[in-house]
Amino acid sequence: MRTAESRHIISAVLISLCFMGGIARAASATGVPLLLFPELAALSYDVFLRPRGTWASAPWMLALTPAMTAVLGVLVTRYLPYSAASIAICILGAMIILKLMRSPIAPAISACFLALSLGEKGWLYPLAILLGTSALAVLSSAYRRFFDKGAARAATSADDLVDDEIESLPKQFLWIPFLVTFLGVAYLLSMATGMRMVLFPPLVVIAFEMFAHANVCPWAQRPILLPAVCTLAAAVGVATVATFGPGVTSTVLAMLFGVVMLRATRLHAIPALAIGLLPQVMTCADWHFPLAVSIGSTLLTASFLLIEKSSRIKRQVA
Repeated sequence: MRTAESRHIISAVLISLCFMGGIARAASATGVPLLLFPELAALSYDVFLRPRGTWASAPWMLALTPAMTAVLGVLVTRYLPYSAASIAICILGAMIILKLMRSPIAPAISACFLALSLGEKGWLYPLAILLGTSALAVLSSAYRRFFDKGAARAATSADDLVDDEIESLPKQFLWIPFLVTFLGVAYLLSMATGMRMVLFPPLVVIAFEMFAHANVCPWAQRPILLPAVCTLAAAVGVATVATFGPGVTSTVLAMLFGVVMLRATRLHAIPALAIGLLPQVMTCADWHFPLAVSIGSTLLTASFLLIEKSSRIKRQVA
């Protein structure tokens, strides 16, 4: 059983790496860097690792939701400057799109905010994302059909149940004020330091999952480890681009490091895989990026622990 499970994990990792390498090759060949939408790393890893999971079971939403939120991101970037208001419109608007579409694809929030973060105003951006996510949806559906032939009756593990809950839309929204407070502080800190990437796009997804599913989210259970994982992913992403330049080699190495790190630390923070690929689409990725990621992720951990402690005290008083 262990051997079969190990083979499945290795094959899933290899397929996701090949997929991301192919996307990176297409981005280089076409001169459209944003074909390499960083959140594709998290999405591809999950759908091939869990072909019967929540994301893999919703191929239409997988293909369409990030492109829909990317359209909103371009609209906001075209007509509003980077500010607290435009950030709020992007994040709240993306969450509303998820709700209206009944889509579980939370990384689509990053697709919206990434446009604003990079100042991307071209309509090629949502089209590029649509091409990448559609390719992933088609491949994952084919893989799921093939995989199910041999594992359709396999028992669902406790970890799969947790992942399915994290990847599902939240059923209650009492956590939203906490998320808004964190995002506001992160924005102010990014302005004070002059580093916009303190509030880096995958951080919004990580925070969303952390607050919305606090009882089961793996990195909510081990928040102290989160800044180290995020910072290392950012540092390796910058190092691979500096060494090999943007493209297939740096993409595959950065993602491989992220996967190995998550498995070695046993911190199933899949959205963190997108961090290592952000340097691929940034105009200037240097040591400031890992520093900004460290600040942002540390702030998230501190905010979550503070809010968790306050909530516990309130429950005890009540």
